[in-house]
Order: sequence, then structure tokens, then C-alpha cells
Amino acid sequence: LQAYADGDLLEATTQMDEGMDKDPNGLTPLNPHPGDTKAKNGPSNELKAGADALDLMGGVEKEEHSLSFEMAHLKPILEFTRDSSNSIICCSDEELMKASVLAHSLLKLASLLESRLKVRSSGSFEKTLTSTRALREAIKTIKTHGIKMAKFCRIDMLMQNAARLSKICKSSTIVAKDAVRIPSCVNDLGEYLTGASDNLREAGGNAVTAYTLSSLEQYIPLFLMQTARVIAKGGGIVSKSPLTLNGVEALDRSGSVLYRDLKGATSFDNSFWDDELAAISFERSASFVAMLEVEMDHLEEYYRSNYLDYSQADFEIMFNMDGPRRKGDVSRYHLLKKKLGIK
Repeated sequence: LQAYADGDLLEATTQMDEGMDKDPNGLTPLNPHPGDTKAKNGPSNELKAGADALDLMGGVEKEEHSLSFEMAHLKPILEFTRDSSNSIICCSDEELMKASVLAHSLLKLASLLESRLKVRSSGSFEKTLTSTRALREAIKTIKTHGIKMAKFCRIDMLMQNAARLSKICKSSTIVAKDAVRIPSCVNDLGEYLTGASDNLREAGGNAVTAYTLSSLEQYIPLFLMQTARVIAKGGGIVSKSPLTLNGVEALDRSGSVLYRDLKGATSFDNSFWDDELAAISFERSASFVAMLEVEMDHLEEYYRSNYLDYSQADFEIMFNMDGPRRKGDVSRYHLLKKKLGIK
């Protein structure tokens, strides 16, 4: 939201006394009319919630907490082997561009109208006594709808990624014996991210585009891990043909390719790309994928040292699966878990 603060407002904010209250989003607050009661002052709860949702700052811990909250609503799209992943309806490129333009226009309009509620006097801003409650509420409504459209763009981008990466577990590259080949859906997603970034920035500006592409450095590794779970459970193409070392290598390289493409797509001013968060997420995904190919003794050793890195359900799946270098034996998992005193 700070990106939509009017230039005059930002300049005036730096000139105000340090004791003056400032809006947490970086915008100069709208002072209520003296006749307003306390219950009627301040932005609506809906607007506050929308503004908080657009705040993507706060470090790795906050981002991971936000991810866990969002995941509670996204479980259906992670069922890659079910029809739900195939029934995801996404916007066309033109539709997404129109949505970003609308989000940008609404937020910009709200910012301009908000700035006109202040008049310059002796080098500072003072509230106008002629502003009415109806006008302030109308501005809040415009801003709220702008936030909702920005959220819509972000959700559609998330669905675009999920729809494409759900195809990896059904790709023949996972069971290839002759060579390591990157799944075509991975290359397709990389091209899509690059093109979408350019088109959205041209249509709706950097701010909306940054929000639209936000958190993908967490979601893409998560989708890769979900693919590994499907494979470990014997779903997808491995139900017809066994997983190969080339297939594991293809999945690992897919993470590297997507990291490179996503970083390139988010390399613009005011992007929310987080190097630390991306490194943690993709490394976690790579370690999870690597468990598909290790021998049973190495898997046990890894579990002893890293049993807190993933859920116990994930480790049980890995011990139970037949991999390129091991025969599944879930009893060894339960025995090891008991020896370590893990509940």
C-alpha cells in the first residue's frame, strides 16, 4: 500500500513532528471529524484486515507462519493425483492483466482521493473540515476493492503454478531409464513466470505485480515436495513403472530450474523476493526429494539427525516406499522411532 501513497503525502510525512502518529502502512492517517464518536473513528475492520494481508514484511518466521495459515485453505489443490488438480480454472493472460490493471487503478484512485482530503498550509498538511463521512467511507470502499483484486491476482498466480506442477508426478521423465530430462511442465512454468512478470508490470505496475508473485519462493518448493510425496506413496506414473535414479535427478534439477526462473521473474524494483526465505525453502525441498533415492541405512542415519525437519508422516512414507536403491520397510522406521523415544 505504501507504493500507492501520493508523492506529496510521502514528502509531508518526513516533515511532520516525530510525535505525530503515523499509519503502520506508511500512509498519512485520515483524522476523523470532531463530531465522530470513538466507535466510528478509524478504518473499517475489513480494510485493516486487507492491509495486513498485503504486508509481506517481517522475516522468515512471519512468512512461514503466513504459509501455514494459508495452507489450511489450500489442501484440495495439493491432491495432485485427484481430479481436483485438473479442474483448477485459471485466468488467461489477458484476463489476469485486466485484473491487475483494475487493482492498480482502484488503489491509485483511493490514494489520490485520500490525498485530496488534505490541504497544504504553511508547508504542512491540515485536515479539511469539509470532508464528509460518506466521502471517507467511499474511499475506504475503493481501497478495499483494490486490495481484493490484488488478492485475486495472487491467488490466480498460485493456481497457475499448482496446475502446472501437479503434472510432474504424471510425467514419463520420472521413470526414464536412458537419460535425465526436465519435465515439460517445469519449462512451461518458467516461461510463463517470465512472460507474466513482464506483462503484469506493463499493465498494472510493479506494486501489484510484486504482490501477485509474492510467496512463490515458498509455494513452488512446497509443490515439489508434494510431488515427492505422491511418488513415495506410489501415485502418479510410478503406479505403472518404477521410479528411477534419472527420475529423482530430474525432480531435483526441476527445483534448480524453477529457482532460477522465479528469481529472474521477480528481479525488479520493489519485488518481494526474499533470498534467505528462497534458500531455506528450496534447500528443504531438495533434501526431501533426495530421500527418494538413498539406501535404507542412509535414510535411517538421516532420520536420526534430522527427524524434526519433516513430519513423522513424511518419514513414514519414505521408509515405506520402494526406491531405486532400497526396498521399503516401515517396521525399521517404527523401531528407530521407538529407540529415539519419539512420540
